[in-house]
Amino acid sequence: MNQNLFQIVYASDSENTHEIHSYFKEEANAMQEAGLLIGLKPIAEATQLMYRGTSISQAENYPKDERYINKSNNCIDYLYLSKYYPHIKELSIETFFSDELNESVIEEINKRGWKKCFIKKDTKALEHIREGKSVWPQTSFKEMLEIYNKYPFEGKFCIRKYVDSKKLIREEQRYWVFNGNIYHRHNKIPKVVKEAANQLNKLGSKYYTIDATPEFVVEVNPGESSDRHGVNSAELFASWIKKEFDNSICSL
Repeated sequence: MNQNLFQIVYASDSENTHEIHSYFKEEANAMQEAGLLIGLKPIAEATQLMYRGTSISQAENYPKDERYINKSNNCIDYLYLSKYYPHIKELSIETFFSDELNESVIEEINKRGWKKCFIKKDTKALEHIREGKSVWPQTSFKEMLEIYNKYPFEGKFCIRKYVDSKKLIREEQRYWVFNGNIYHRHNKIPKVVKEAANQLNKLGSKYYTIDATPEFVVEVNPGESSDRHGVNSAELFASWIKKEFDNSICSL
């Protein structure tokens, strides 16, 4: 029997609970091909577990098994912008936070000299509704609040200095951090990403992502639900996880 056995536990598909979620199917197949143990539920012999699934925004919904390498607070700390931003404030887009969208927010925007800003909740922007819905004053506070009442996402309002979206799309890359080590297909890690990881590692997660341009960090996300991104093939992604976590002494 293994003295140390690593397993990746995937969320099940909403239409077929006996199958791995379709979003992660290709990745899971690559993990299996790489010799990693996968499944929908932890096996008794596993000593370390990694969760991969849909976003978990409330700590009580995180898997309870003590063998998971991350805990609920790790997931939340890397999901909520208001929680991780103070650690990378000097490396990211200028941002302030508010419990409400009201006149005091407009006063602060004017005080900072911003003509435009990007507004999201801690865990979600409105761009999935329609492009520009998170941009003020293009979209009024009134309209934003009406939409957020329909989609009650968690957390504070995050008011961010506006950065041209075309520039972001052109320059933004996703970097994976496993056990404090940064991974990217081309192995070209900007200084800002290295500095951010040094700060973010202090929050304790064993796996998370940093989305950044060569000049600044855009956002951070928990590894539990992050997309590996197309530039990182499923096979390459599996090789990183195998290298960092699969130190099994022997197989079952």
